[in-house]
Amino acid sequence: MTDTTGHAEDALAEIWRDVLGIERVDGDADFFALGGDSLLALKVIGAAAERGMHLTLVDLFRNPTVRGMCSALGAEPEDDTAELLSPEDLALAPASAERVHPATRLQLGLIYESLLSGGELYHEVVSRVVDRPLVEETLAKALATVSARHPALRSGFDLVSFSEAMQVVEKQATIPLEVADHRGLAEDAVADRHEQVMASLGQPFDPETAPLIRVHAAALDDRSFRFSHAFHHAIMDGWSESLFVSEVVRVYAALLDGGSVDLGKPAPAEDYVRLERAALRDTDARAYFEGLRPHLGAEPPSATPDFRKIGFVLPSDLTAALSKRSASWGVPLKSLMLVTHAAAVASLTGNPAPVIGIPVSGRPEVTGADLTIGLFLNYLPLRLPVTDGTWREAADSALAAENTLLPYRRFPDSEVRKLLGRRPFDSAFNYVHFHARDGLLEAGLLRPEEDMRERAEFPIRIETLNEPRAGGVHCEITVDLTRHGNDALDRLRDDLLTAADRLAGSPADSVSLPGAAFDRSKA
Repeated sequence: MTDTTGHAEDALAEIWRDVLGIERVDGDADFFALGGDSLLALKVIGAAAERGMHLTLVDLFRNPTVRGMCSALGAEPEDDTAELLSPEDLALAPASAERVHPATRLQLGLIYESLLSGGELYHEVVSRVVDRPLVEETLAKALATVSARHPALRSGFDLVSFSEAMQVVEKQATIPLEVADHRGLAEDAVADRHEQVMASLGQPFDPETAPLIRVHAAALDDRSFRFSHAFHHAIMDGWSESLFVSEVVRVYAALLDGGSVDLGKPAPAEDYVRLERAALRDTDARAYFEGLRPHLGAEPPSATPDFRKIGFVLPSDLTAALSKRSASWGVPLKSLMLVTHAAAVASLTGNPAPVIGIPVSGRPEVTGADLTIGLFLNYLPLRLPVTDGTWREAADSALAAENTLLPYRRFPDSEVRKLLGRRPFDSAFNYVHFHARDGLLEAGLLRPEEDMRERAEFPIRIETLNEPRAGGVHCEITVDLTRHGNDALDRLRDDLLTAADRLAGSPADSVSLPGAAFDRSKA
């Protein structure tokens, strides 16, 4: 550590103010109560490292105040400079490649499952409306600018030529761009064209051919166009997708205006290869996941799934009440929504301690990691008993369970399944707040509505999107009706809303299933 404690507190408080966009930070204020999350935490850690103050994500989550962080400051981490490529593999690199490095287990798991599904799994198609006129040449230039910054956007995978599967980053791999003019068409004709575009973008990718992304742009009028794209999740997770769109739209708008934009320098994505390999050697991680074995129920018999989805917005007064609890308790809104997820799933399945799959980010803890496009999101199991106390205690337990899982966040999902002989969860929870998208909305460059399509994978998936500039907290529930019954969507929605209401309004009450806490007539 290069600072005295007092100076370190002042420096960290200044970093918090810059990252969180607030004017004052008290030494005992909670990072998450002030609006922090895991991605903003990476910004804090990177900025602190630049000043000679070294922390890990675990340090921040377990000590989420300025004074707590000061007490956790440690020595500079050792630099793992082990070569990722053997001389033999390096000699096999194609001349067209800028670089070659081993694919991560996380990437390979998605690639192999995608291939087994005929290319349907882990292939996402997203469409949004940009409030700027469409100029094809300028959009192509913006795409080229962003592609040049991010190796993932120029990558394919070689699964057979090397001693292990490799990610191959091409020197040049132009993102395919197709342009259409829908101006003057009737509304139903525009809708039909949109469906055709989404279907075309949904055609499978060949994971060995770069790039694993394609774009379509359609002029809607003289002032706006629909920006649609498809990508393979082996190169890009959800945060990275929002970053991709943010950079393309910001660069495009600047080019139209004859200016430029400073996007910052992304960290190298291949750092994750080393971090994942270290995680695979972690015996504590293996013991943690092995400990879930006694809590796994019998695997249900296979049957043809019937996935259905509904979406809704949390009532604004309920969102305000939950946010107030989050701030006063020092428990992130994400953890509160995780409790409502667990309670709703417990009510539906009859299991009071469900094992839930949650996405955890393994981004490197270095400056620029929040600006890197790549795959860093790993779904891991978390067991959450929800009937052992009060709603407030359940919230604290959820945060504690997340913090317990955090040190093992880079242990690959595929390896967990190998250890346990199966995927250890049947319901998946996701909470996202895409700060990059907030900036586009605030600048008037992007409209709030979006069309996201991806083949369902989990029998239950509840996704919470915190979008304060796009109408509040949005929830999307996807359920396999074959597994859980024709009324499962309505039951999950009602029980989630009721659980959220009880958590916010009666936190001292005991959680009970199904009972009064799940009286759907009061939802």
